[in-house]
Amino acid sequence: MNSQMKRGCFTGVLIFMLLFISAFPVNAKIVNKVDNFVIFLDQSGSMYLTHESLNEVNMILAKKVLLDMNDKIPELNYRCAVDLFAPWEEVLDPMSYNRLEVGGALNAVLDENDFFSRFTPMGDGIYSLNTVLDQMPGKTAVILVSDGKVNRGEDPVNVARNTHSKYPDVCFHVISLADNEKGEATLRQISQLGNCVYVKAGDLLKNEGMFDQFMKDVFYEDVEEPIVIVEETVEVVEEIVEVMPERIVLCGVRFDSNSPNIKPESMPVLDENVMLLRLHSEVHVVIEAHTDSMGSEDYNSMLSLKRAEAIYNYFVSQGISANRMEAVGRGETMPIADNSTAEGRAINRRVEIQIIQ
Repeated sequence: MNSQMKRGCFTGVLIFMLLFISAFPVNAKIVNKVDNFVIFLDQSGSMYLTHESLNEVNMILAKKVLLDMNDKIPELNYRCAVDLFAPWEEVLDPMSYNRLEVGGALNAVLDENDFFSRFTPMGDGIYSLNTVLDQMPGKTAVILVSDGKVNRGEDPVNVARNTHSKYPDVCFHVISLADNEKGEATLRQISQLGNCVYVKAGDLLKNEGMFDQFMKDVFYEDVEEPIVIVEETVEVVEEIVEVMPERIVLCGVRFDSNSPNIKPESMPVLDENVMLLRLHSEVHVVIEAHTDSMGSEDYNSMLSLKRAEAIYNYFVSQGISANRMEAVGRGETMPIADNSTAEGRAINRRVEIQIIQ
């Protein structure tokens, strides 16, 4: 690429992207489902016993799940609190969500404790939660983590029902460590008060996809911004895009899950780049597809190559010479975001066009 083109690339990219944003939908964004959340953790004696099927102490399992959850919570201006029950304890008062502070509060919960003298008044704990909910106006997710065992105090289902009546915007989402039918029945009844989520802690620890779905069900949802149609003539585009950018990220290009099939809504993005390649018939390009780190490295390499080839074939079908293009699959080898979060993985699943001449 000559020096004049190099000097103009940054301006070219900016102008091109402004044109693209004005003419086509932007990527889906995530918005919060709730205004607040409360991590509500059972610290009764039975939580310091070993889970019958998972062969690990319940409290250690609970902390693993909650710390993983904390790593996945998006930064969407939530208010949060961390509270324990049996006995009741306010660990983190209502505050603006801070990942480090929540993680520190969870790590401070004891992994080992005396279990013979620690009874389980779950209903009393839910009643005490009202003092926290009074400070959290708006929609609130209470993430209740427990084995469901009760041996003291009021019926927790009735107390939860009264709490839901008093705070109709509160939803009790349950992460269950129950290892008997009675404990499971108690926790399920609490989660059903507002059609909230019931999920087993073991399933979350074993299944990343289930964990991601839990996060979406509780914390956020994907929303696509409305389409804005702007009519532009080819002559105007030719005047604006004087130089070819060195790299183009095909924002908005999506594929079917685990497939190279291009989703129909991607076509306006591809057609915009077909027009750009026609305007700059002198350049050669490498079409690079990237994946996140879910799945094996070999599988991701193969999938990314097939997706790059799908873009390549579409460009050829639109009249772009095959001799000008090369399709390459990079798999998971070149991440640009954190693969441990759902947002990061979405960013890493991308297709780029590299200009090589």
